[in-house]
Amino acid sequence: MKEISEEATVTTLPKGYRAYKIKGVEQTIIAKKGGPSSEEVKVKGSYQELRNNQKEFAVASMMAKVLRSSLSEGMAEICETYVSGKLTAQFRNLAKQEQGQTGTRPMCISKHGHLLNGFEFNPEAPYNKIFDAKYYVKPGSRLGQVILHFPAFVPEKVFDNPEEATNFKINARLVALSDFKFDAHSGSYQPLNEELHGCYSSYESPMLPLMRIPTEPMTAQVSLSNVSEMSKDIGFFLVMAVSFYRYDKGQFTHLARHSGMHIHKVY
Repeated sequence: MKEISEEATVTTLPKGYRAYKIKGVEQTIIAKKGGPSSEEVKVKGSYQELRNNQKEFAVASMMAKVLRSSLSEGMAEICETYVSGKLTAQFRNLAKQEQGQTGTRPMCISKHGHLLNGFEFNPEAPYNKIFDAKYYVKPGSRLGQVILHFPAFVPEKVFDNPEEATNFKINARLVALSDFKFDAHSGSYQPLNEELHGCYSSYESPMLPLMRIPTEPMTAQVSLSNVSEMSKDIGFFLVMAVSFYRYDKGQFTHLARHSGMHIHKVY
């Protein structure tokens, strides 16, 4: 028995398998035909561990979805086909860092979010491989604030770009995600900082040419509002992306397959 990603549909099921849902679990369950019924999985004691695993998987899937939904359209285009499942697995690992019964363990980004540092959204074009310029990222003067500084660099020297590329952009997005803990009263996971969960702020550079001429230095402040020093139970994901474009007949075409994006750091 296995889970299926939210993008999959019953038309993609392998022969001999069936799909069904369990109340309170976001993901669809995939099982071989002739196996246990959905009702048996819901109530039989022998499937309790499966139900517990499904609870953690469901909240991990939701957290991954919120992060992906917060990305700009151009950044979302960079994601590989199977990024949803891979990112969900990374969030699921947060629960494994805690003690307790499966299905009730907290998912604490504020404590363990660093485990997602460096996650690549497009492994075919790793961010640090295609962009070799030195730049600086540091926390701002308050929580939920990051300062970016890109000294002048020569694009032709620092990028590993496709031959057809003529231009590039640099994007940064700071996304807040809440810790989640299991609430015994409701029997489900609940966010501990619902107000900030899913909020984001962004920076986008101008469209710049891939030339031997140095760029101008770029400095930006990426800052979330409504964040105070009292805010807790939350992690801030800094997602960095480099996009390549081809200019032709007055239009820019995004070369998303050759562009790179990763989780630079979780604060």
